[in-house]
Amino acid sequence: MKKVRITVSDFMFEILKGDSEYFKVPVGKIGNTLFKYYIDKNLSKIKLEESSGKKVQFNLSKENEDIFFDILREKQAETEAELMRDIFFTYINNLRFKREEIIFNDTFKQVREAIKNNKKIGIKYHSTARIVNPYFIELSSKENRSYLFCYCEKNQDFRNYRISDIENIWNLQNEIYVKDEDYIEAIRKNFDPFLSYGNEIKVRMTEEGKALYERVNQNRPKLLKEEGDIYTFECSDKLAKVYFAQFYDEIEIIEPESLRESFKENFKRTYEMYK
Repeated sequence: MKKVRITVSDFMFEILKGDSEYFKVPVGKIGNTLFKYYIDKNLSKIKLEESSGKKVQFNLSKENEDIFFDILREKQAETEAELMRDIFFTYINNLRFKREEIIFNDTFKQVREAIKNNKKIGIKYHSTARIVNPYFIELSSKENRSYLFCYCEKNQDFRNYRISDIENIWNLQNEIYVKDEDYIEAIRKNFDPFLSYGNEIKVRMTEEGKALYERVNQNRPKLLKEEGDIYTFECSDKLAKVYFAQFYDEIEIIEPESLRESFKENFKRTYEMYK
């Protein structure tokens, strides 16, 4: 098994490390994926003193090892380290959502092919197999990552699944079932990962709660209406549990009742734990 050792700049190293953590993919797997991806693509060149920067090392897969020296000659790189450094440099010169497409290139290809051919696919997602009707892939601008919007037959409901969290994918011959064309198009135009479109919640907020809402940007739901200290948001239950849980007693869920009860039970459990 061939081991590749490369010196990269601190900046390159931080991006590679960050992507490895963000997408939950080991650096070695990223390295092998990038080598395969850039075989037939032009590379940007970078010069780096071997004494500077940080070391990256990983084992080549058997498939990549078999063709490594042929690609080395074809790319006219002087050393193995130069070839891999140029590959990493070309990769990091993309925005994160594009880097996601590169790392998970095979998954993106299969999903897009299924959508184009109007076919269902099977996926393994969070260790569970599901049959889904794929409708479109959309970028979450807040997260800078992509989601598959689909109808999940296991859950019998519409779902957003992170492309990077799809563990396996296989093609099926059955045609896609389009459950609600108007809703699908509305989601496409009003996309968010939590599928908040068409869902409303009412919240009572304190003055500090209002200030928190202005400060906390991550996953912030869209404000629809304000009546005194009662605020109406376009927000799914899932988003409310992610976003408003951090407000503690600065907010009170008013509607829907099911969401209010869910918050109440969670706070009861928290109270019992601290008591």
